[in-house]
Amino acid sequence: MSAIKSQGNLISRVNEAHTPVGVAVGNTVLNPIGRIAAWSAAHRWWVITASVMIFVLTIFVLGAVETKILDYNGEGEAAEGAQLIEDGFEFNSVTSEQLVFSNPSLDVQSSVFRAIVESLIGQLTDLPEVESAVSYYNTGSPEMVSEDGHVVLAQVTIAGAADLADEKIEAILDAVYAANADAPDFQISMAGITSLEYELGEIDEEDFASMIIITMVLALSLMLIAFRGVVAAFIPLVLAIGSIFTALGLAALVSQIYPMVDFLAQVVLLMGMAVGVDYSLFIVSRYRNERKAGKVKMEAIAAASNTTGRAVFYAGVTVVLSLAGLIFTGTDIFISMAIGVIIVVLIALIASLTLLPAMLAVLGDKVDALRLPFIGRDSGNNGGIWAALTNRVLAKPAIFAAVTTAVLVAVAIPAFSLDLSFARGSDAFHDAVPGKKALQLLEDNFSAGLASPAYVVVEAADINAPAIQGSVDNMIHALAQDDRYSPPFNVVKNEAGNLLFVEVPISAGVDEGEAEASARFLRSNIVPEAFAASVADTYVSGQAAGSVDFTDQMVGTAPYVFAFVLGLAFLLLLVMFRSIVIPFKAIGLNLLSVGAAYGVLVMVFQWGWGISLLGSSPTGVIEPWMPMFLFAILFGLSMDYHMLLLNRIKEAYDEGYSNEESVSQGIRLTAGQITSAAAVMVGVFGTFALSRQIGLQQMGLGLGVAVLIDATIIRSVLLPASMKLLGDRNWYLPSWLEWLPDMSSSESGKERKFAPEAVPAMADD
Repeated sequence: MSAIKSQGNLISRVNEAHTPVGVAVGNTVLNPIGRIAAWSAAHRWWVITASVMIFVLTIFVLGAVETKILDYNGEGEAAEGAQLIEDGFEFNSVTSEQLVFSNPSLDVQSSVFRAIVESLIGQLTDLPEVESAVSYYNTGSPEMVSEDGHVVLAQVTIAGAADLADEKIEAILDAVYAANADAPDFQISMAGITSLEYELGEIDEEDFASMIIITMVLALSLMLIAFRGVVAAFIPLVLAIGSIFTALGLAALVSQIYPMVDFLAQVVLLMGMAVGVDYSLFIVSRYRNERKAGKVKMEAIAAASNTTGRAVFYAGVTVVLSLAGLIFTGTDIFISMAIGVIIVVLIALIASLTLLPAMLAVLGDKVDALRLPFIGRDSGNNGGIWAALTNRVLAKPAIFAAVTTAVLVAVAIPAFSLDLSFARGSDAFHDAVPGKKALQLLEDNFSAGLASPAYVVVEAADINAPAIQGSVDNMIHALAQDDRYSPPFNVVKNEAGNLLFVEVPISAGVDEGEAEASARFLRSNIVPEAFAASVADTYVSGQAAGSVDFTDQMVGTAPYVFAFVLGLAFLLLLVMFRSIVIPFKAIGLNLLSVGAAYGVLVMVFQWGWGISLLGSSPTGVIEPWMPMFLFAILFGLSMDYHMLLLNRIKEAYDEGYSNEESVSQGIRLTAGQITSAAAVMVGVFGTFALSRQIGLQQMGLGLGVAVLIDATIIRSVLLPASMKLLGDRNWYLPSWLEWLPDMSSSESGKERKFAPEAVPAMADD
């Protein structure tokens, strides 16, 4: 018996050693993706060596080239006004920070309160990084103490030019933190652009380091469970990590031409780990199944790439093209994010279709080495709970489809109350940011508008002309009569005499929506009426006005982005499956999951449901860039599972199975892969939902919810139910579209009509 087995193994190795690489490998007729994989496997060491060299080179670039960060000043009129202020005034002489002291039981008259304030002021004054530090006790100014006397302000001026302030703020903050720790009954904190940027930078660095560790450990753990073997588990992780750092190196080079957003590394980590693990997981799983089915190594590699690799290719292209749609926004922040994500997705995709086959060719059956029997028994391809659920769905498809659709629509309904705005004041920061406490005290006890006022910028040939001065006076008079704005309305003129701006604090106690409404009214009513008789150009700038402009631009360009993404997704699905029904249905199902994700964002971040679990507080708004960015990413990512599952269903259908049998078999064969891949994605995105940056929290939660819905409700209920209800009509293609190429990945059917070309034999190493 052992002799027969040895002879069989020898014959198998001889056959594998002479497996041709080209249009066919063994019994597998190759499409272009299969040919690329077969070539990579045949030239495995060349591919691996080239990949390692590229990785090392990009790591060198990452260390040697500093990524240029986008200096984003907003869009539209607000950005123009801000640029005029920056160009027309010299503000580089000093930078000031607000230092806030608070004690609920002691007031400004207390000697203890005074001692605490003067002690820290004295320490700061002695620092070489500080030009001056004054408090209420120095000036006696009533504007530096709250009405109840429990909050006192101090102003700290950083020594030297403003563009060097970020180098000096650390020493100042260290003194503030130490004083706060030494006075437990007091709340001592600092708020200002320089200090907040420093604190956010420190938190981002800490979060990024912890996210790398958490996502890697999480991904490895899930891969060990999925493959029940160490070698197979490490393959997707190695490719994902390699893709991430290669992408960061290339992004550093690209940033020399087009600067990147400051949180690029986090976004690349998020997407690189998600797609890098997913793509390679799908292909490795298919390769192992093909080997179990009796195919020799090279034929198994070719078959896996020919089928699952093809689905991965279309899924990756969908993600890339979806993100390319963000270019239509014309917004630097979107374009830079899209470039970064496109780079990492393309690298992960190329690695999965070239480097992965080469690695599998080297490893062969060693891919299953170092098995972990204690994790559990391999369930094979029975589909487990998902197959059982699918059978129930297929028995009563209409009921299941109606109920699940109703649930998803109900979850999506809150999306109609999306309030798009940049969070204002303290709402813009996570509770972990020390400066948030100072902002909250300023908002609760002083004019909130002082922290983020609007600015009316006036440009004229002579700003001292009587007509201009009269218009400014008229505007200030109108502002004083309107309770949406709070004095003082400071007027600042430049030395050239052609530019001035009026600082317009928006009244305390208003939320982001009211602040934006105040900025809109200022821009559309008060300013035009005041300057109707003047020859001057006016601009309303500031945070609220900038948020208005950004939101308006997003709303204005959204139809073009949505049309581009949906149109390309339709065309890709049409070509891939040669069906006009499948694209419409896939787009509809994806929109359901995206809509539900939007609804959850509203419930959590606007309504505050469960937000304490994220260690944060309700922001009341969703950042204006979030819905469109999530749409572009989610529409691409959700196609991963859709294409993989539909690809398997189509294979079975082409092989002669009935529509219902094809659906059942497709879900049974992909259940384990999709569950494992979705677990990785949801885990990675969940890690970002626990970030201490509000934007990343919203991104992580939105992505995680959508992927979870897509991999569970859509995959196991709505898709099989709709496939059963439509029957053979799923694969309907009008006669006028018969000219479309047959891109079938099946090893039977139409593709069998083509005879394989003769190609040179390849020796197996």
